[in-house]
Amino acid sequence: MNPKIGGSIKPPILLFKIIGEAAVPESRQPLIVIGHKNPDTDSVCSAIAYARLKNDFLETEAVPFRAGNINLQTNFVLSHFGVVVPEILTDVYPKIADIMIQDRELIILGEEDTLGHALDIMIENCFSFLPVIDAENKYAGKITALRLAGLTREFADLSSGKIITFDFEKFVASVGGRVIGGSQVPVRFTGKLKIKGISGDQDLKESGPVLFITPCDEDAVVRAVEEGVGIIVVCRRESLGRRLSGLAKEHGLVIVSSPRDIFDISVSIVLAMPLKDLIDGQHQTFKHYDLVRNVKREIGKYNEGGFIVVDDDGFIKGVITRISFLNQSRFRVAMVDHNEFSQGVDGLEEAEVVEIIDHHRLGARNTDVPINFINKVVGSTATIIAELYRNFGFTPDPGTAGLMLSAILADTIILKSPTTTHLDEEMVKSLAARAGVEVEGFGEDMFAAGSALEGVDPEQIIKQDQKMYIEGELKFSISQVEVVGFKKFYEMKNILAEKLTMLMDREGCSFSCLMVTDISKETSLLLCTGEKRRLEAITYPRVEENIFEMKDVLSRKKQVLPYLLDLIRRS
Repeated sequence: MNPKIGGSIKPPILLFKIIGEAAVPESRQPLIVIGHKNPDTDSVCSAIAYARLKNDFLETEAVPFRAGNINLQTNFVLSHFGVVVPEILTDVYPKIADIMIQDRELIILGEEDTLGHALDIMIENCFSFLPVIDAENKYAGKITALRLAGLTREFADLSSGKIITFDFEKFVASVGGRVIGGSQVPVRFTGKLKIKGISGDQDLKESGPVLFITPCDEDAVVRAVEEGVGIIVVCRRESLGRRLSGLAKEHGLVIVSSPRDIFDISVSIVLAMPLKDLIDGQHQTFKHYDLVRNVKREIGKYNEGGFIVVDDDGFIKGVITRISFLNQSRFRVAMVDHNEFSQGVDGLEEAEVVEIIDHHRLGARNTDVPINFINKVVGSTATIIAELYRNFGFTPDPGTAGLMLSAILADTIILKSPTTTHLDEEMVKSLAARAGVEVEGFGEDMFAAGSALEGVDPEQIIKQDQKMYIEGELKFSISQVEVVGFKKFYEMKNILAEKLTMLMDREGCSFSCLMVTDISKETSLLLCTGEKRRLEAITYPRVEENIFEMKDVLSRKKQVLPYLLDLIRRS
């Protein structure tokens, strides 16, 4: 954040204007490319590869994200090809940080800045308020147009005997004053104000500092000098003359001459007052991470033109006005490796989904407008993206080719899964050549890196590749993990069953399954928990309580999911 602070500012044309144009310049959000929750290698690598296709060849700004923590296999792949792990994005709900006025468009004043300085900015730009920070650069309050409307209070206080403080140097400059005196001219004045003809003819002597304002009346000045007034302002006089100048020097006083009248002098004193005593710190503030939809409801409770956005430490992050919400734009999202909103990041229903690239069953919701939707019967989403590179006539760099190759090998279990198609095989051959990788050896290393259960948190084993499905009113989940041999699984089966049940209850599922696939034997075990009638309907051989042997079954998408859906529909 690079706000303009204090006296050095030169107000820009844009800020939080209360009339006319929008609060923030309209800008197009970059395309968010993201896979499903609990991301696997295909989900992460496809997001990176597709974002690179958009950026490098299709002149579309796109940013890849991941919707959760990456697993060991994906980490191995990214490390092997020297690719930075994408940032995590857990939801696409618009936040206040996405619509607030910030950085160079934000003007912030300090408590010691003068009222006149604030007033100049607000009048010139038609601002309804300005944020103010304290000596520690934290939010202190704001000066508002409503507060300015009540300045008559300050004029009344000038002659009331109340102690006031104002910037003396700026006051003198604003009234075109000339200073003569035998003592040092103060930077700031704090004390009582006496005005001839307004404050009355009472004794000018006070226990503290006094500033006396008088018309061009030498007798009044002489009297003030005799009574020990420290600062005298003489109105309607360009210069003091020899007599008054001599008095100032003789008595060590400060005398200011100004061509302005008493009213102008009084106004200038008020405008030289610091904001510290005039700001209102009781206004509602919001945090930069607050959801737009929540704040939009909340601001309806307040009759204010705008609100300050602060962080948890009290530093100003930005400003929002009611106009800010008119400029609210939804995030633009490209969903890869999934099309069901239940599997995507939270808030997809409030985002603008503009593209879907996937190879799973259709479960997408209706869209308001037509979108680009590619769904093909192939083993991996990366196969589709690799084909897009080829169809457009673009050649991916070796690293991107390696990512897409890894994704295809991961999803097809090194081309052994029944989901494998001729197009998968074709793309693997082409991408391996481009990446300089030997398919079998690299695939085995990749699966070995991600297949270890030793030392891995049981809950993480279930969640790292867990997908939620909804069929009618029934919700269920299927997780999958690849291993080499089932020995470690059997050692952990009880704790895995407990965690599976816990996660099932937490997500409100009717039943949940963990598919443990032995890539060396090309077979799987299915651990299930949940409704008894669902488990009793499974026809695969039961090897132990709630554990079923699924020989020659490798694919969750093509084999296990259709099987379970059929059981649900027949029950």
